[in-house]
Amino acid sequence: MVLIIGGAYQGKTEAALEIAGKEPDRVMNRVHEWIRGRMEAGADQDEIRDELFAIAEHRKDMIFVADEIGCGIVPVDAFERKYRETAGRILCDLAKQADEVYRVVAGIPGKIKG
Repeated sequence: MVLIIGGAYQGKTEAALEIAGKEPDRVMNRVHEWIRGRMEAGADQDEIRDELFAIAEHRKDMIFVADEIGCGIVPVDAFERKYRETAGRILCDLAKQADEVYRVVAGIPGKIKG
């Protein structure tokens, strides 16, 4: 499993597609938004983590792509704070399990694990 993280519009998707080669179905893009959607549907952090890890277990060649959302101003809204924390913690867990982790800045992927 591969995790690609970075700021918004930094070239993460392009990096993922390059790693995926001719298999773009290996890429699960915008994982941070998927986490938000699951939270809005009422799932808690453990349920979301379990669902994401089930996907990773089923597709060991999966490439997960997510924005880093924990940098910047702490949101005033309680849900936004909870979302930011939940996404950050789940992505940390995903990074621990990943074979490779890349951080993309200005379109340049830097391997930080693997």
